[in-house]
Amino acid sequence: MFAIVNHLHFSKPVDDLRESVEQEGAPLLASLPGFKGFHFIKVDDTHAIVLIFWDTPADAQNGAQVFGPTWFAKNFAPYLASEQQRSAGAVLVSA
Repeated sequence: MFAIVNHLHFSKPVDDLRESVEQEGAPLLASLPGFKGFHFIKVDDTHAIVLIFWDTPADAQNGAQVFGPTWFAKNFAPYLASEQQRSAGAVLVSA
């Protein structure tokens, strides 16, 4: 399994983004090949962590090419208050 971790700082409350994530973002990701899981985590009012799990790095790359320029660009990017911090890597242990 392969994981993507995004730390996001928004210019609007994270709670205001929840509905679009639930109704559109998560279902779009779930429809993509190799998708394993998604978590949208509220850190505080304007910070969130997004965890996305894929079967392989290639699946993650494909997902980014579909999700990034479409849903993310429309629903998250306009509200980013600073650069997103992104990390990716192989999941070594999962319980």
